[in-house]
Amino acid sequence: MSLDDLMGPQPATQPAPPTSVGRKLGRVLTLALCGLVAGIVVAASAFPAVGITGLTAKAASDSFQNLPNDLAKPFIPQTSKLYDANGNYITSFYDENRTNIKIDQVPKIMQDAMVAAEDQRFYEHRGVDPNGILRAALANKSAGGTKQGASTLTQQYVKMVLQYSAKTKEEREKATAPTAARKIREIRYAIAVEKELDKKQILEHYLNMAFFGNRAHGIWSASKAYFNKEPKDLTLGEAALLAGLVQSPTEYNPAVGDGKAAKERRNYVLDRMLDQEFITKKQAEAAEKEDIVLNPQSEPRKCENAPDKERYGFYCSYFVEWWKENPAFGKTARERLQKLERGGYHITTAYNPEVNDAAQAAVDKQVSRENRFMVGVVLIEPPTGRVVGMANNRTFSIEENAGGKKYPNTTIPLLTGTESSPGYQAGSTFKMFSMLSALEHGLPLSYKRNSPQKYASRFPNGGGGATACSRGGRAVYCPSNYPGAPQGDQTMWSGFGQSINTYFIQLEEATNVGPVVEMSERMGVKLRGEDGKAIKANPESFASFTLGTAQVMPIDMASAYATLANRGVYCEPTPLKAILDSNGKPQPYANPNCKKAIEPDIADAATDAARCPVGQTAHGDCGKAVTAASVGSELQRPVAGKTGTTDNNNAAWFVGYTPDLAAAAVKVNPDRPSENVGDTNDPIQVFKDTMKTALANTPPTEFVPPTEGRINGDQSGIPNVTGATPEDAKSQLEAAGFRAKVNPDQVSSEQPAGRVAHTTPGADQDAPRGSTVEIFISNGKKPSDESEPTNPDSGGGSAPRHGEPPGQSRRGR
Repeated sequence: MSLDDLMGPQPATQPAPPTSVGRKLGRVLTLALCGLVAGIVVAASAFPAVGITGLTAKAASDSFQNLPNDLAKPFIPQTSKLYDANGNYITSFYDENRTNIKIDQVPKIMQDAMVAAEDQRFYEHRGVDPNGILRAALANKSAGGTKQGASTLTQQYVKMVLQYSAKTKEEREKATAPTAARKIREIRYAIAVEKELDKKQILEHYLNMAFFGNRAHGIWSASKAYFNKEPKDLTLGEAALLAGLVQSPTEYNPAVGDGKAAKERRNYVLDRMLDQEFITKKQAEAAEKEDIVLNPQSEPRKCENAPDKERYGFYCSYFVEWWKENPAFGKTARERLQKLERGGYHITTAYNPEVNDAAQAAVDKQVSRENRFMVGVVLIEPPTGRVVGMANNRTFSIEENAGGKKYPNTTIPLLTGTESSPGYQAGSTFKMFSMLSALEHGLPLSYKRNSPQKYASRFPNGGGGATACSRGGRAVYCPSNYPGAPQGDQTMWSGFGQSINTYFIQLEEATNVGPVVEMSERMGVKLRGEDGKAIKANPESFASFTLGTAQVMPIDMASAYATLANRGVYCEPTPLKAILDSNGKPQPYANPNCKKAIEPDIADAATDAARCPVGQTAHGDCGKAVTAASVGSELQRPVAGKTGTTDNNNAAWFVGYTPDLAAAAVKVNPDRPSENVGDTNDPIQVFKDTMKTALANTPPTEFVPPTEGRINGDQSGIPNVTGATPEDAKSQLEAAGFRAKVNPDQVSSEQPAGRVAHTTPGADQDAPRGSTVEIFISNGKKPSDESEPTNPDSGGGSAPRHGEPPGQSRRGR
């Protein structure tokens, strides 16, 4: 007979019927072994430092003092719960549904019921019950198998902790192996535990760890799962029923079958409570007569099962993806998710119900859920980066859609993105990054460039089509403005306000594409997917970047423009407002993670230009063809922003901000991104309606005006270097305070070959010190009419987007 046969509760194989001699010998051996076990237990209780070598070498090798830390302070997996900014419950995350509570929150009848059901001598023994071992040994021998267990509450607690603390398969098997070694280890640890913890602490841990069936771990979850009440509100009969479940949660589950076994087990516990004088006979009889009345409550798990997933689903999903990508929570996505499902966090998100309701109403006003085009908006608080809302015309659901459609039901992160869902082309909203790069390189808002309808850039275009033309005998990229766009000299104000493509191509050339790409990332754009990798690896091959050919998500653009609203300080987007650990201690994960992306005066200057598209007054001429004048007039507060459309109106955007709130709205067919979206004003209207409601109770805040240096720069006249050698021209220009750059393409000119034909900006014009003057070298040929576009002021351009079909001219506004 093994020690497990003596102590239980592991099932044993039924032995063959013993012979008469065998029966007599068995009785002798049983008594002898019982005496041996009892002696070990008594000795261990009296002398905790004594080894128990001889029974099993491994078990005996550890001393009584070698107590794992987990036994004194166990880590018990708990449920994490998610709330909105107003404290409304969203959903839960758990591996095991458990919420730990203090013993003082557990009523005495529940404590007494558990002791009566599992360990009637709990308050008398010192971790191991010798009487119980002998009683169980005799009972099990008489029954011919394991019918009665002798593990105390403390031993059961030790076993549960060893299981939870196991980090390897070997450790898990060791914690549950039906061996004498395991039982002896439990005995030794139980005795040691009782020297570290008092009875209340042990019972508290036990009640929080025990499994009660119905996915309920711990007494709090069990009370909710079966009766939808807190433990403090349990009746005597309910407490007895729950205590009886621990021995066999499946067999005694009252929700299964007719509940007869559950009632018998409950009454057994009540009888034991009476035996121990925890209750009176009258109380026991009354409780035993009661029917079992259940009011089961299932704890929601994950975003898909949130009670109000219609409202919170997409935001909840964003939160989970954010958590899984955050290295603060672990080395891998799996580790991070495990921390969420086991950490017992109380998480308050930044989700603002009032703001989000305004956004959802604005979206619903424009399009229905059955519209194949997705219209969505993301809102960010500039000073913190907190994502306060997101809304779209889709339903967060895993249910199949009728007719094989991919909408309205979906769980795809249409507004926040992943590597496999990188986003949509953002059109002219990307012009902001070229403007910021130019400002950072010293060019002022008043920087003037002649901007024709079609511009022959210096960037190659090997794809041909409408975007290609010839320059100097080679095919180059030739972007165009939208039909009817103003031409001639433009500044940053008028170029941004009227969305002049050919102006921003030249701005991009002044700094090169790389700094523009880098600027977008500094401001908060995430370039995802294969396209994003290609752009970052070789930016100079993607000079159409300024026209918004990269794929991005609304959360990226809202974040980037929020950085402007925050005067150049980028705050990483976060769904968190506050987070407490399982002990109620605030955690730092919700603190804003902010850093300076650009100088404040650069952000202020860009904001001044960004007031042009919305029809508000700036410190320069915005032009007469601004793209979203209704935004400024309707909001009646300082606001800035930019429209964005792509070729063929495949996507439409509006990204805007006040000092208090930034938002990015988009319209696109996510399933067919190349489809024309029709009315491109929907994002503008969504932005206006959302902001009007969301900011109704927020007093207007003024933007900081641009400095004189950012408006006009340190102006100086450009020397006339026409006819000079390139080396002499560079020396003269640099001596005057300018940067000099020789254009690689030679041009027709009255000047001899190899001499300077002209510069851009031209001789005797004023330009800001530190800005770049481009030198053009003569090829010795007289000027003649050519089929290629002429650029009175030559400058930058943009390369076709990687994989862009021929014929796309990027005329978006």
